[in-house]
Amino acid sequence: MELFDFENWKNIWGAVILIGLPTMVALATSVYHKRKPSGKGMVPPQIFRILLIPFLAVQLILTKIIGIASDQMIVKILETITIIILISFLFNAINYLFFSEKNILTKKEIIPKLGRDILHVVLITIVSACVLSKIWGVDLGSLLTALGVSSLVIGLALQEPLGNLFNGISLLMANPFKKGDWINVGDEIGKVSEINWRSVKIHTRFNEQIIIPNNLLGKEKIKNLSRPNRIHAEILKFGFSYDDDMDKVKAMLLNVAGQNDKVLSTPPPLALTLSYDDFAITYGLKIFIKDFEDITLLNDEIMSNVYKTSQEQNLTIPYPRHDIELKVNTD
Repeated sequence: MELFDFENWKNIWGAVILIGLPTMVALATSVYHKRKPSGKGMVPPQIFRILLIPFLAVQLILTKIIGIASDQMIVKILETITIIILISFLFNAINYLFFSEKNILTKKEIIPKLGRDILHVVLITIVSACVLSKIWGVDLGSLLTALGVSSLVIGLALQEPLGNLFNGISLLMANPFKKGDWINVGDEIGKVSEINWRSVKIHTRFNEQIIIPNNLLGKEKIKNLSRPNRIHAEILKFGFSYDDDMDKVKAMLLNVAGQNDKVLSTPPPLALTLSYDDFAITYGLKIFIKDFEDITLLNDEIMSNVYKTSQEQNLTIPYPRHDIELKVNTD
């Protein structure tokens, strides 16, 4: 089986090799370097110019210029490698254009990276099987039988990686979160930056990267802070003196919330009486924000403004007090 079944003269193939292929390499290099300064260099042009074109050129020289028969070992090897690289190039190009976060349709990730990786492996496996059958004459039935016997040994040796893979696939199918969502897993809160076959990577509000294995995600309760929509509700707690007028405290809290541009007006903020504690009445200020990502700065702004405003309005935030009783033994 030949990769390109054309009947042309050697001088035509020579022109293709000497002019056509270098031109395609130059175009691919130009596309790559135009994207690289923005940090968005593409993988397909790299595969095309570094792998596909060199192997294709060698194969054409051997078969069309030198005239080596297609059933020779060296030609079969080159043809096999070229086909696999070609499929990988086409997959990456389609993925970049239509499914990745840089796609030309939505500019958002349509299929998570894990899903694209699985499709890539499945496609390469199918193509490799076809190549083995057509080019090398391998009996796929015997090959599948041999793989079935060895898969048990491989499965036992790779229990943890395979567990991560299958848990990753189940997460992909359940779709509890996607890239860009804020999630709470155990004691960790972060923004999902990557979903792959082994783990999920999140970035915390303190610019830390945390890698959570898929096995662990399959056992933990996952709280998605960005769904059903990105609007997030938060209750901030404040303690004020029992001597302060309740309505005045609540009006002050609502006024502070209303002056902050990060707080949504719809739904409106709420001032609540939460509990009567030892040293103060605890109030809650329930606010709604566009995205959980804003919560750290918003907490600082609200807490600071509540303190300043309470001083201006003669409202008291009491200090914690402890009464110590001393008993003196006169014996």
